[in-house]
Amino acid sequence: MSNKIILCGLQITSFPESKDPSAEKAELLMLYPMENVNAPKFKRKAVGQSTETPFGKSSLNINTHYAHKLIDTGAFVSNKEYELVVGFNTDTFENEISAITPVDQQVKKHFDECMK
Repeated sequence: MSNKIILCGLQITSFPESKDPSAEKAELLMLYPMENVNAPKFKRKAVGQSTETPFGKSSLNINTHYAHKLIDTGAFVSNKEYELVVGFNTDTFENEISAITPVDQQVKKHFDECMK
């Protein structure tokens, strides 16, 4: 399965003092439309977009080893359109993004050079 989306960021989080200090979670950050909310305990008047994941939604998980490589090599360029490939991680038994490919040819050239 393949989809195109503008990606704003890539983050890898861990908790060194937790029960499993080597556990990491990698997520792709994208823009979501801001919505007005009028609930008894929370109100928001908004316009525009945010990278904050809306209530009831989840961010896109990406393979952590791949995410490290994207960050360490400098291949990832933010605020660009990417094609996403969804895969299944047999270690975590979850679906996750297994690869991203830039759509823009200049970014693709940079990406390919960095990932060599």
